[in-house]
Amino acid sequence: MPRICTVALVCLIMGGVTQSRASAQETPDPAEAGRFRLGPLRFTPSIALTSLGLDDNVFNEDLDPKQDTTAAVGPAVNLWMKLGRSRMTGKASGQYLYFSKYTNQRAWNTTDEGRWEVPLSRLTPFITGLYANTKERPGFEIDSRAHLRSHAVGLGTEFRLSSKTSAVLTATRSDFAFDEGETFLGADLATALNRHSDAEALQLRFKLTPLTTFVAGAEAIQDRFTFGPVRNADSIKVLPGFEFKPSALISGKVFVGFRRFNALDQTLPDYSGTIAAVDAMYIHGATRLSVKVNRDLAYSYELTQPYYALTDLGLVITQRITDVWDVVGRGGLQTLEYQKLQSILTPNVRTDTIQQYGAGVGYRLGQTLRLGFDAVRYRRQSSELTLRQYDGLRFGASISYGLPQ
Repeated sequence: MPRICTVALVCLIMGGVTQSRASAQETPDPAEAGRFRLGPLRFTPSIALTSLGLDDNVFNEDLDPKQDTTAAVGPAVNLWMKLGRSRMTGKASGQYLYFSKYTNQRAWNTTDEGRWEVPLSRLTPFITGLYANTKERPGFEIDSRAHLRSHAVGLGTEFRLSSKTSAVLTATRSDFAFDEGETFLGADLATALNRHSDAEALQLRFKLTPLTTFVAGAEAIQDRFTFGPVRNADSIKVLPGFEFKPSALISGKVFVGFRRFNALDQTLPDYSGTIAAVDAMYIHGATRLSVKVNRDLAYSYELTQPYYALTDLGLVITQRITDVWDVVGRGGLQTLEYQKLQSILTPNVRTDTIQQYGAGVGYRLGQTLRLGFDAVRYRRQSSELTLRQYDGLRFGASISYGLPQ
């Protein structure tokens, strides 16, 4: 965990000492940035064609990897609407995955999310919703493209305690369901991972400056599995940190905290440890540096190793060469530290490691259109299973319209 703490500390220090790129004013209403307007509705559409190229290991195999021509294309739209005193925001997106030879890997993925809130004098009650219908790799562990439907509904309210302080209380129910018959390495994913989760969260928010907010958050989570109750658990997360507005020199969020995982089955070990959620960006002149860090627990499809501690590190550096040309370098590192059942007496602890590194070049046409070419090399290693060790190369062109540049 020293790497996570170092990254978070650097972001906090830079966020505290740097000045705003613009004046220290409140961020304007996001709806005002909507590119188009239709009555009370404001919206910003976008579309991206990515991965138009070659994947030399379509199934992430250690032996006899398969090669194919691929592409991913999909639209998205951000929505804002005011109805009286209430406000609605949402995003709808879709993506079609194309494979020339292995047609059974083709898929249409959709994600829809929304929020409705009613600002009152000191209270802002809200409701949130999310629905995703995807056929893709669910995380870093499972290499097959499995059909997963997930949805979440949340209710909450924000209490304004003073001009700088507020409290946010939220309750959320989430459901995750794989299709029957979806398997990976002989394991039935629905039997192993179908579940629902209830979460209750409380945040205390304090505006340190117009651009920086300190957040102290705590969350209780109850995970209940449909077919595999050995994984049932209750968790407590305490995750304090900082949020930086987009107009700050350092923007994004930096959170580092602690999670206590209490298994309900005696054969499943408990866990206590550091967690983190960092998604920050620093811009200096023609250079943009993006850092992402995620440290938390994730459930595994494996019966004898029901969950693992995931550390996900990512770095992207974008350098503008001219007003229209830029080059991009990226790298990523993930470690999966598996936790085995207490009845398993083997002394070894399995750890899988995934590495990615790549580069690209882009050309901008105006403020909203970008053409690019990227290549990424990836490699997976396992301390226990040789069949989970593989590498590959993906490269191709991309075209995006309407996305932030």
